[in-house]
Amino acid sequence: MPQTRTLKSDMLLLLTAAIWGLAFVAQRIGMIHVGPFIFNAIRFALGAAVLAPMALRPRKKRAADT
Repeated sequence: MPQTRTLKSDMLLLLTAAIWGLAFVAQRIGMIHVGPFIFNAIRFALGAAVLAPMALRPRKKRAADT
């Protein structure tokens, strides 16, 4: 595997771990200000907003798909 690809995958893994770890802090702080239903609605809306561009982008054709 090329060095830049390894570095990119390591950085993405680090970012994932940071988001996972900070989520607990954000949940604790967020629950002070809003109720659980509103908090989960905001959480799911943010998740959908992040995933929507990836789900809606056109797919590239691969040689194996033809």
